[in-house]
Amino acid sequence: MKILYEDILSTYNKIKPFLKVTETSYSEQISKKFNCNLFIKFENRQNTGSFKIRGALSKLLSLSSKEKSKGVIGMSAGNHAQGLAYSGNKLNVNTNIVMPLGTPFTKIRRTKAFGGNVFLKGNDLVESKKYVNELIDKFGYIEVHPYNDYEVIKGQGTIYLEMLKQISELDFLLVPVGGGGLLAGCSIINNSLSKKTKLIGVESKFYPSLYNKFYKKKLKCTGSTIAEGIAVKEIGLIPYNYIKDKIDSVIQVSDTSIEQAIAMLALTEKVVVEGAGAVGLAAIIENQKTFKNKNVGIILCGGNIDSKIISSILMRDLVRAKQITTTTITMPDKPGQLNIISNICANSGANVLRVEHNRFTMDLSASLAKLDITIETQNEDHLTKIINLIEKEGLPVTLDDNN
Repeated sequence: MKILYEDILSTYNKIKPFLKVTETSYSEQISKKFNCNLFIKFENRQNTGSFKIRGALSKLLSLSSKEKSKGVIGMSAGNHAQGLAYSGNKLNVNTNIVMPLGTPFTKIRRTKAFGGNVFLKGNDLVESKKYVNELIDKFGYIEVHPYNDYEVIKGQGTIYLEMLKQISELDFLLVPVGGGGLLAGCSIINNSLSKKTKLIGVESKFYPSLYNKFYKKKLKCTGSTIAEGIAVKEIGLIPYNYIKDKIDSVIQVSDTSIEQAIAMLALTEKVVVEGAGAVGLAAIIENQKTFKNKNVGIILCGGNIDSKIISSILMRDLVRAKQITTTTITMPDKPGQLNIISNICANSGANVLRVEHNRFTMDLSASLAKLDITIETQNEDHLTKIINLIEKEGLPVTLDDNN
């Protein structure tokens, strides 16, 4: 089967009644920061918070009445599960989702809330797939694969079709890559409507599955990444057949850059984005010369991130910017020393967040004490000024290794 531009256009017209037409807009602040013209597709605002609904709707709408009556089944620990459950609910198709045993409860709850029947089986998706096969053999369910499926690829491609109706032609489009369904769909549209645009796949450095295939490498695909939505060990065969001769390159990005991208999007664009959705901006952070003075598009493909994780990311970003810093101050163990430090912080406009006074550390004289103090400052220059003022009082300051 060969997917054409016309197929994706037809699919878009079918699924559009069930979608939000998500905004694509110019980011003035981020463009200025990186000396490029950045256009952001806010697909994180899609129904269920992810682009996955597009592929799920496409697949379900392609089924015959007889197939729909059998019900469908899929395996996922995240966005595909929610997208499939939502789509099945809208189209009155019985939807079954097999999720690994360790799936966070919030994702299980959301999948059930969208109307999916959830089965918790297997320690990972490989083991979950075995149970999917058992249920297919037993009940005749139709499988909806998250990316290795022609109809799913058609649905995912509609996101770029929509983008090109909203903005002019780009120099670069940076697309998140897990199994490859989204990039495959975008490559078909790009080949028909925007051949001048260089299409780049972006992966986590922990899971370079497309990088390995595209460049004939054998890098390991393993480890924990904040971009768990694209942590796929092997690119889909069907998507790769469309990707291999239609993309310009593949970029790997670090978790540190992904964290920075999530924080930057939260602070400048006021949006919540998951790790997989932030890899496009992470690629710009790591390759600024490549995209300088260019028109660049990124797709925020999802916004389903744990509240604890995004809280941690925002705090860690403040630490990187030297706006929150933990210092250790060595001082005489006598009255008034803490008052000196607190006055310096107050008079300099710093905010004290935490104080721990330790008199019993064995690496100091009994006449001395250590003060671990966490302070909030404007920037690194502000922090340096405060440290200098403290040291002028004869109190040595050491920065925490994590700063």
